[in-house]
Amino acid sequence: MSTGAPETNIDFDHTDPDFFQSPYQTFQDLHTTCPVARSSKFGGFWVLSKYNDVVEAARDTTTFSSAEGISIPKVGSLIPLVPIEADPPLHTEFRRTLQHEFSRGRMEKLEPSIRKLTNELIDGFIDRGHADLAVELATPLPSIVLAELLGLPREDWNTFRGHVSALVATSKVGDAEANMETSVAFAMHFMQVLEDRRNNPRDDMLTRIAASTVSGRTVAPEEALGLTLVTVIAGHETTVGGIGSMLMHVGSSPPARERLLADPSLIPRAVEETIRMEAPIQGAARTVTRPACVGGQEFSPGERVWLLYAAGNRDAGTFAEPDTFDLDRKPNRHLGFGEGVHRCVGAPLAQIEMRIVLEEVLRRMPKLRLPDPSAVRFEGAQSRTVGCLPMEWT
Repeated sequence: MSTGAPETNIDFDHTDPDFFQSPYQTFQDLHTTCPVARSSKFGGFWVLSKYNDVVEAARDTTTFSSAEGISIPKVGSLIPLVPIEADPPLHTEFRRTLQHEFSRGRMEKLEPSIRKLTNELIDGFIDRGHADLAVELATPLPSIVLAELLGLPREDWNTFRGHVSALVATSKVGDAEANMETSVAFAMHFMQVLEDRRNNPRDDMLTRIAASTVSGRTVAPEEALGLTLVTVIAGHETTVGGIGSMLMHVGSSPPARERLLADPSLIPRAVEETIRMEAPIQGAARTVTRPACVGGQEFSPGERVWLLYAAGNRDAGTFAEPDTFDLDRKPNRHLGFGEGVHRCVGAPLAQIEMRIVLEEVLRRMPKLRLPDPSAVRFEGAQSRTVGCLPMEWT
């Protein structure tokens, strides 16, 4: 903890296209100039960028509440998105349902089907010797896996991917009307699907969510809808971003690629180092519930605070050479999946998908390379994904 209020002269805007294309200098500026910064955007909010400050706030759910929403700007929703927009003990009750669905043991059983799908997608472009792997691999794979996990037709992946993209895009530009229209369409679609599962149960995640219980009672329809929307929105975004960033880093570092080819046991480390360096979820909002002080800055009840996980992951006070992709980094207690009770419940699925993709890409495309790093394009705001990733392997 520092003493006295810090400098707050960086008007932070995580939705700025230039920022999310290359946020790294801003992270350094925040760390050295104003680790607790003030933004005038979206009604005003504070920004925490140092690793320890982010961890402290993320773990203090009493002072820094998620119940008023975790996005800045707010993404329209007809109902609370439990459990991420809830605090304990309510949060704990609803999270338990999703934890069971995304348990590591359950996710490991999906490995054969994920590997099969990965190779199906690779089959579609490998003979060309080049492809935009963001479009042809990183984007479709997690969405298709999630669709099948939920019990939806494979072709539905593009529909809900489009809904999520539209929600983010309309919130960023402040188009409240379009944002609400998208939110309503998104919610209505899944309300109908959940009602069908109640009447015609199947062996799938949506049926189990519709029939799940909290505090000894069956969840209400709107609660089941909240759980479903959280799963759809968050359940694939992290992995889309993670896969694209991982392929970018491995393809742009021949020494790392050769080490991974020689020793595939390092692949899980490559996954974690990717999540640290290019956090798919860049940050999350909290609302202050009582007077608090972080990093010497006083906060008042009602103020909004942005926990900038991505900057915490590049804090030199916690990570040696934070801007280096290091396959030997141990420990690697990154914030790429969040921190505290709200740590991403889908992390086991993301980790398995990323591992399998890298295993199969290196097996089938051992000369993978990124010929033009300047051609890589990132997209997003709260989440950060690679939208364009032209790669070669011949």
